[in-house]
Amino acid sequence: KYIMRYVSTRGGTHKCSLHAASLLNLPNDQGLFVPQMIPKLNRAQLKRLRGLGFEDLAFEILRLFITETDVPKEKLRSIVKKCYKGFDESDIVVPLVVLDEDSDDDDDEKKKSKSKKSSETKVQIHVAELFHGPTLSVKDISLAFAVQMIEFFLSKKHERANVIVATTGDTGPATLDAIEKFGNNRIDCWCLYPSGKISKVQERQMTTKRGENVNAIEVKECERGCDDIDDVCSKIFADEEFVQRNGITSLNSCNILRILAQLPHFFWCYFRTMHGKTTEEEIENHTMTCVVPTGAMGHAFTAQLAREMGLPMTEVVLATNANGAAHEIAMTGEIVKKSKAEKTVASAMDCVMPYNLWRVVYYCAEGDTEILRRIQDTYEFHGHATLPKKVLRNFRETFLTAEVSDYDTFESMKYNLDVHKYLACPHTAVALHAAQSMGLNNHDGENALVVLATAHPGKFIDAVQTALETEDVPKMAKHKTLEDAKMSFQRKRETNLENLEIALRTDIDATSRARRGRYVNLTKERAAGGLHEKY
Repeated sequence: KYIMRYVSTRGGTHKCSLHAASLLNLPNDQGLFVPQMIPKLNRAQLKRLRGLGFEDLAFEILRLFITETDVPKEKLRSIVKKCYKGFDESDIVVPLVVLDEDSDDDDDEKKKSKSKKSSETKVQIHVAELFHGPTLSVKDISLAFAVQMIEFFLSKKHERANVIVATTGDTGPATLDAIEKFGNNRIDCWCLYPSGKISKVQERQMTTKRGENVNAIEVKECERGCDDIDDVCSKIFADEEFVQRNGITSLNSCNILRILAQLPHFFWCYFRTMHGKTTEEEIENHTMTCVVPTGAMGHAFTAQLAREMGLPMTEVVLATNANGAAHEIAMTGEIVKKSKAEKTVASAMDCVMPYNLWRVVYYCAEGDTEILRRIQDTYEFHGHATLPKKVLRNFRETFLTAEVSDYDTFESMKYNLDVHKYLACPHTAVALHAAQSMGLNNHDGENALVVLATAHPGKFIDAVQTALETEDVPKMAKHKTLEDAKMSFQRKRETNLENLEIALRTDIDATSRARRGRYVNLTKERAAGGLHEKY
């Protein structure tokens, strides 16, 4: 039986276990971890999966990437089960709402994919609501899984870890929530966010956490937004002695666990959009176009991976805001380093250098690590790089892209509320605008058009009020979780970008001394060499 291992996109390390890849977060050659091989699913295997509920489907997909030597089967099942406990829609986890020209349902009776209504020949959009977790964000799905996996790996030898996370808004609350619930006091976390570049609601979700092991830190003077914070984090992770002494890892989407946890909902959307199709021929011909709000390109890479596994996706559309590196790459073939992130209403996507891009480029280069290294090194040295013709061709064959302005984002929010009685968050509105303006269609009912909805609109009240030109907050933009947070004290820490590295190092060292625990100390050399044999 094949044992799944993980390798670096730059080819500078040997294969290693998921245990090592997830705790190390990054290989020691400045690459990113990817699966050594991609499991392929044929039609018969897809047929076996299509009747499963979300929890069972997630377990079966994740099993393809997680071997018994990493996590015993029953332990993995338990982890997956706990991931979705407490979701608003805990029975299905990710409901799909259908938007079409005949929509006349009221606000509280949105048409879910479980409805029996025929799609006829009109273009329909299925909105996959990925935000029904405890912090009302898509990140709840992947971080509940990632934190539990990290905690399990640490528990094997009674070890601790310190986690550093940079957030543009949604990763932070989801990380802190998951660590409070599943960390079992083995994990301390520093969650860093750029001042003035996330919503007030997102900030409150982080600063009202009460756990002693979670820290929300506002970082001022970040001209490039979260990219500035990422640069500081990279310096810290490059200090191997400091990292090993304090057992430091990260849970940003560069961690392979986050990528794996996102795979199931692409398969779920594919199977759930088959409703109404009864014959084997209809089911065999069923395909999906997926429109993905895109910032750091974590979901872009996950969609690419799902497609490589055999999921029938005709197109993957990357919808970006004005900072959209993905759209610029598709249009020009150039990767260009920018000095400043433009502040947009879709703030979680205000990213000028999406770090998961290198995973995407790796597969567009067909796994050629030499090509990847040449592109990445040129970019790092000169601040720009040109994709070779073959890589650019594969990028364009894999993705369609669209760049959406703030004006069009607001218009999309207003249009979908007026016409479809559906209120979208700004990031979802970016994807909806792309879906509704690019001429995407259902190909006579054979192709489902799916838009990923990444956050509850209530997390972006200012954007909702601007889009609807009103001070009133509609019922659809309210949620009990967000209202409850208003009743809690905020506990905020802050620094400026210039002092961030020193302040972070000092605080982590002090915390490690105070905890007096044994910190995970997996050297990168051991991970590259024989760690997979031990674990």
